[in-house]
Amino acid sequence: MSDHTRTLSLVLRMIRSGSAVTRPELVRRSGLGRTVVTQRVDQAVRAGLLVEGEQAPSTGGRPSRVLRMAAGKGVVLGAVFGATGLHTAVTDLDGTVLADEWLAWDVERGPEASLDTLFGAAARLLRRYEQMLWGVCVGVPGPVDFARGTPVRPPIMTGWHGFRLRERLEEHFDVPAWVDNDANLMALGAWSAARETAGDNVLLVKASTGIGLGLVSRGRLHRGARGAAGDLGHTIVAEESRHRCRCGKFGCLEAFAGGWALSRDGRTAALAGRSPFLAARLEGTDAPLVATDILEGCLAGDAACTELVVRAGDLIGLQLATLVSVFNPSTVFLAGTLARAGEVFRAPIAEAVTRRSLPLATDELEVVEVGHGSRRDVMGAAELVIDELLHPDLLTRWLPAGTPRGTRVGDGSGGDDFTAEAAREDASRDARTG
Repeated sequence: MSDHTRTLSLVLRMIRSGSAVTRPELVRRSGLGRTVVTQRVDQAVRAGLLVEGEQAPSTGGRPSRVLRMAAGKGVVLGAVFGATGLHTAVTDLDGTVLADEWLAWDVERGPEASLDTLFGAAARLLRRYEQMLWGVCVGVPGPVDFARGTPVRPPIMTGWHGFRLRERLEEHFDVPAWVDNDANLMALGAWSAARETAGDNVLLVKASTGIGLGLVSRGRLHRGARGAAGDLGHTIVAEESRHRCRCGKFGCLEAFAGGWALSRDGRTAALAGRSPFLAARLEGTDAPLVATDILEGCLAGDAACTELVVRAGDLIGLQLATLVSVFNPSTVFLAGTLARAGEVFRAPIAEAVTRRSLPLATDELEVVEVGHGSRRDVMGAAELVIDELLHPDLLTRWLPAGTPRGTRVGDGSGGDDFTAEAAREDASRDARTG
């Protein structure tokens, strides 16, 4: 990796994030010299990665132009599997969604059938952009070994364990590909859209069929040593419970507060005559209840459904309180099917966190819903692709060709902790050596 590439990567990432969008801002906020900034910006413009836009508001002196990523240079594909659906989108290099599609899909149908469905959705969306594709990211609802791009013993994804998903994606699309947990991608998308107000330390709880959690620390996804960080749904809430979780253990949070558990308890309530709404859903069909049935019952004012959602919020909040005390986030995002219940779900979570955590951790904590239909999942997938493409390790490999097409990620790409400090050291070395 060349020193030039490290400082170029820093400049591009700062422009993408909006932390510095003019040459003078880049000099002030990156710590790089004026000459280095000018050289890197000019290089990026010549490569077609940056464009110069309108003049920035004057602060005295020579006016500067706003720099932004070149929207038409390339596109990325983001796809996120949930337990019961697939959301696919194409974005430009600035993360703007150009086209997206959601379709019902059971991830338990296995990896081969799921890939066929994904490839079909991608073909429809990429019809206008196929030769412009620069990278792909796919999210799945289970643990992922990020370095290898493989799911690892996912409780609800039969047949996916060890499936070499990244390799299959790269073979099919002929571009770099990444695989991550769906909650991680949603956390990245939610944080990226609200970073100015959310702060750089956030949690996102996704409560749908299962319960997942994404963690952003100092502006970077935190996956832990192997990618298992954030497995909130399989923390224990009742040691002596007879409720068996889908992971095989007993007493997991998900076995009490996950959408599949609420569906189980909702059926019991319907058969006992305590939920007219759910009883009507069950009438004349053998189909099981699902999380959206509980949500819709809650929104319709069904007492049993409302009680189930409130109880789920309270249980999630109690577990979340420990994380808030340990991690001290500035924002907790709520997403997924249950979050669509609004205050019925949010209020018990916020109350439990406040009750169980110290005031210093909660005085300024925001607990907010991620709006339904906000596309934060696929936006997070796109954000990951673009960020990884601009990482110095990978940028070094594809920049001379002008496109990442034909490049493979390879184990360890983007794995070092690239920092602005390291880039500034490189720039200083450049200056000393002429």
